[in-house]
Amino acid sequence: MACKKIFSLLLAALFLWTVPASAAPEMTLKMALGDPEDSEMGVVGNAFKKYVEEKTNGKVEVQCFYGGALGDESECFRNVQKGTLPLALGGIANLVPFEKKLGLLTLPYLFANIDEVVAGTNGAPAEMLNKYATKAGFRVLTWTYTDFRYISNSKRPITKMADMQGLKFRVPQSAVLIAAYKAFGGSPTPISWAETFTALQQGVVDGQCYGYIGFKAMKFNEANQKYLTEVHYTYQLQPLVISERAFKKMTPEMQQLMVEAGKHAQDAVLKFQVETAEAAKKELVAGGLVVSQLEDEDQWKKAAIEKVWPEMADFVGGKDVINEYLKACGKDAWK
Repeated sequence: MACKKIFSLLLAALFLWTVPASAAPEMTLKMALGDPEDSEMGVVGNAFKKYVEEKTNGKVEVQCFYGGALGDESECFRNVQKGTLPLALGGIANLVPFEKKLGLLTLPYLFANIDEVVAGTNGAPAEMLNKYATKAGFRVLTWTYTDFRYISNSKRPITKMADMQGLKFRVPQSAVLIAAYKAFGGSPTPISWAETFTALQQGVVDGQCYGYIGFKAMKFNEANQKYLTEVHYTYQLQPLVISERAFKKMTPEMQQLMVEAGKHAQDAVLKFQVETAEAAKKELVAGGLVVSQLEDEDQWKKAAIEKVWPEMADFVGGKDVINEYLKACGKDAWK
């Protein structure tokens, strides 16, 4: 009886749900995802879908639309905010325009390793981030772990900051990342994710930044990307968000299901990322990708903390917001 009540209430919210012609499933929930299915996003999408459909005995169907099939990530986040699309998964930089405080996650050298990333997206830090997101009309269900944004390019190996000179890099429309690339000596060019492959292939830009699994899924090795450097300046987090309008209209039971499905998907993608990234790297190297390490990463970090953080502090909500988050993560305050 309780299950039937949940579904009846959800069916009333017609602006959120697509009702199929057949008797089963009783409702369909659409999810927009920016990357192909054979990426970390695919792990999240499939894990979330399976959890929801199994827990509701198939009465709720989750449809996943990969590779920007429903529009670019910014457009999909905007539709979630408006309540015309229930779920969307995309890069954090594309969510920042809706709530600048989330931009603190893009500050260079905020996280030193995956353990710090996980700590910063669970517990008290996650609650703080969701407080910011809900004010903008979103609720984060899953933080997708996709590795550090390693820098690739078509021209030459990058082993020191001086090697960045004269190279054009695709970056998302992120003031923080643009400032970071300038501090590192590169020339950043904002290009939408949907247009990135073509821009690389046609030589509009020389390089981009992504982890091994995403690099492989996007086939960037087929878009002139011959060299990759393991720079640890920022970790690419991709939030799966649900429309706050949709969430508030749900029964407590369905809200809990969404939260549980999101947590299940987050656990699944962390396991996948840790287990799969090295294999993706080996496959890319075997295919000809040249991987380099930095000789002077301390200089990159110094440039980030001394130039980018002061310049971008107000953009991400101010020094107090940054330090509040650092405290929640158990880190020392930024002075």
